[in-house]
Amino acid sequence: MFSEPRPQVAIVDCPGYETSLVSQKVKESLDLIGGLEQFIKPGMNVLLKPNFLSAKEPERAITTHPEVAAAIAREVRKLGAEVTIGDSPGGAKRGVKRVWQNTGFWDMCQRESIELISFEASGVVKFETNGRTYYLAKPAIDADFVINLPKLKTHVLTLMTGAVKNMFGLIPGFRKANYHKQFPKPKDFAQVIVDILSLCPPGLTIMDAISSMEGEGPSSGQPYWTNLIISSTDPVAVDAIASEIIGLKSDRVPITKAAAEAGLGIGWPEAIDVVGKSLESAKVTDFKLTSNRMMELIPKVLVKILNPLIWVRPDIDKALCTSCNTCVTSCPVGAMTSENGTPPMIDYNLCINCWCCHELCPENSVFIRKSWLAQKFIR
Repeated sequence: MFSEPRPQVAIVDCPGYETSLVSQKVKESLDLIGGLEQFIKPGMNVLLKPNFLSAKEPERAITTHPEVAAAIAREVRKLGAEVTIGDSPGGAKRGVKRVWQNTGFWDMCQRESIELISFEASGVVKFETNGRTYYLAKPAIDADFVINLPKLKTHVLTLMTGAVKNMFGLIPGFRKANYHKQFPKPKDFAQVIVDILSLCPPGLTIMDAISSMEGEGPSSGQPYWTNLIISSTDPVAVDAIASEIIGLKSDRVPITKAAAEAGLGIGWPEAIDVVGKSLESAKVTDFKLTSNRMMELIPKVLVKILNPLIWVRPDIDKALCTSCNTCVTSCPVGAMTSENGTPPMIDYNLCINCWCCHELCPENSVFIRKSWLAQKFIR
């Protein structure tokens, strides 16, 4: 069923973010898959693409840790290549420098003399594929080599976010919201992510799974010390292995499944050669997945019949809300409104359950509310 060559995925223990430890473990991970020198040549322009979801401290496990990016940048420079770092974060309207500073990347890049690139200010390249139009960040298209640096996290829309989903950050600014509006269902949205991956596949993926996020990710969950670095030339294989580690079958993750079916990588763990730490020994047994993950298992016919009674939707915890209106400006369908500094109201007739409000809320005040009947199905 699976043709050769089988992709290699390296799993390496890394119990912390100390500079020397991360450097050692990143090098070990790269050596297990053949060494960085097989990809990087002197004079190349290498872009590191981390996850800059929001302006939060690295201890929150919302964004890629800067020490992981620093370790990789040093390895790239040893081979005579130039390094830049770029992404399109959520909340860029409030200032991308704020994101760089809060995530620790500003200080790290000053220390390491690395240029940080704002995708919003760097131009785009237009592509057409599968009847859809995409505008991808020009620095990623112009780079000689892209290294994908995702964070391992749960995700209330896509169940998990990792290597493949991280490429969504190649879409600058509010165009991302338009795709959420046009393709609100997980399976349809997965096809958008797959398109982007096909247009700009990274040459290498190194996942920061040292401190991951469990629970209501990608921003409202809790840090979980999985203590791992996961690396491969195949981003789909990285996600397949990562999902198995946290107790989520890879064929249940819409993005992994869609990317594998599109032939962009291998999404079946049994067809992947794991090197370094074994998959079985890397698995964790108490990792909390999203509370709405079982909704997809309810038969669609039953959901349609009982639609008024079975629902899962975002709501606002008014005690935590600071009325910053990040959710209001991020909602792709205008379902959220706020007046006179009061917590936002949600029009559920307009809401498409894209969970952008939940993903981008800086105070974790957007939570998942389930109907009484949905609670019986979803534990």
